[in-house]
Amino acid sequence: MKGFTLLELLISIALLGLVLSLLYGAFFQISNSTLQVKSTLETRQELRLLMKMVLDDLQNVQYLKRFAESGQTPQRETGLIAEIKLGPENTETGELEEVSSIYFHTANKSRFYPEEKERDPELHEVAYTLEENPDTKTWEFIRREDFYLDRNLREGGKSYVLSEAVTKFELELLESETALAGGGYQEKWTKEWNSDENECNDPMAAENFCLPRAIKLTMALKGEDEKTVSDTQVTNLCVPPCNPEIFE
Repeated sequence: MKGFTLLELLISIALLGLVLSLLYGAFFQISNSTLQVKSTLETRQELRLLMKMVLDDLQNVQYLKRFAESGQTPQRETGLIAEIKLGPENTETGELEEVSSIYFHTANKSRFYPEEKERDPELHEVAYTLEENPDTKTWEFIRREDFYLDRNLREGGKSYVLSEAVTKFELELLESETALAGGGYQEKWTKEWNSDENECNDPMAAENFCLPRAIKLTMALKGEDEKTVSDTQVTNLCVPPCNPEIFE
């Protein structure tokens, strides 16, 4: 029986090593792709949860007419206040991004006061902001909730960091819709809003409303793989007097 020569054995071993190296490389390429897909999916899931929380609160935003006019302090803030400021640096352009801060009254259950569950009036102050932590220099996406209503929408209550991976938080508010002669509507959007009770209830004002018609929310989140995912959603608001009992 004829056996293998040394040359044939060396060639066989070399070919086997080549095949194994190809299989090894393909395995790790598939493994890395799987990890990247998993990371992206997890980032998208976190982004969806954050956006759902914000939109759930915004869908129940309220302008409290009686609250604004009651007592000896007619300047009580209610409704919705949206402002813009400079936020995190854009890694591509090196310029600072504009981010939104929003403060409002919402007819929703409290998230931060479980001990008050039995007597929750389901009407609270809520705010969402993107703030830089002075110690860590990281940007934190913060939700603030005040169980009791007071005259200042921007202060009070408890604040919690929801995420340290948010890189973009932008709100656009639908100010008006004008019917076009050829059909459809021309929309006017703004990034700033202030439900000033002295103006939005003025019957002589041309735009007599306290809340925007709709809100467009855009958010971006950086995953552990350093890749950024983003999403934009629009929610229509319930403009007063859709819930008359709230305004009594």
